[in-house]
Amino acid sequence: MDRKKTKVAISWSGGKDGCLALYRTLKNEKEVVCLVSMVSEKYERNHAHGLRLEIVKQQAKALDIPLVMVNSGDDYEQALIQELMKLNEEKGVEEIVFGSLYAEEDRKWNEEVATKAGLKPSFPVWISEGESSQLLKEFITLGFSAVICRASAKVFDPSWASKMLDWEFYKDIHHIKGCCVMGEAGEYHTFVLDGPIFSQKIHLVKSGVVLNSGLWSLDIEDCQLLEKKGEMD
Repeated sequence: MDRKKTKVAISWSGGKDGCLALYRTLKNEKEVVCLVSMVSEKYERNHAHGLRLEIVKQQAKALDIPLVMVNSGDDYEQALIQELMKLNEEKGVEEIVFGSLYAEEDRKWNEEVATKAGLKPSFPVWISEGESSQLLKEFITLGFSAVICRASAKVFDPSWASKMLDWEFYKDIHHIKGCCVMGEAGEYHTFVLDGPIFSQKIHLVKSGVVLNSGLWSLDIEDCQLLEKKGEMD
C-alpha cells in the first residue's frame, strides 16, 4: 500500500531560495498543494521582491502549481497565520516550507508563525553560512535560470539588477567584499525563470531598472510563457 504523501504549502517570493526549497520538497515526494505569497493589494505587488502580481501569477502557471496570494492588510503576521489555518482546514495542509538559509532570526519568526497556525515548519535549504557558495553552485548546476530583480544600492551599481544568475555571476559575486554570495542579508533578490521543475519557461518581454528605497529594482512589466519542447525529464 502506498504511503500517504504529506501535504505541504511553500512560502513563496518567486526567488531562488524558495524555488530550491520547492525542488527539494518535490524530490522528497511530498504533495505540494500550493505556493503562498504575501502581497499588497494596494500596490499590486508581492512583499518579498516587489514583483507585479500578474508576473507572480505567470510564474506559478509556469510551475503548474496553484498560487495563493495573501493580502497583508494591517497585520502581516496575522494575515499569514489565518491563511495557513485555512489551508490546513480546507486542503489538509500539514506543513509549511520556508526558503530560509542561515538567518536565525528569520527561522525563529517562521517557526513561530507555523506553530501558531498549527503546522509543522520545514527548512529544506537550511545551511551554515560557510555553505553558501555550494548552495549557489547547486542552484546553477541543476539548470535553474534566474534574473536579479533587486540589488542593494549600497553594494551594487544599477547594472547588477537584470543580471542573470549564471556562472559569470557566481564568479563576480565572490569578489564583492562583505557580501553573502546567496544574498541572505538582503544584498540581492532573484526571480526564477526556468528550471527542472518548470513545465514552461518565462521570457521577459518588458522591464526596466529603477531605484526604489535604496534598491536597484528590475520592474518586470510583461512576460510570456514558452513551451519547453523536448526539455522535460
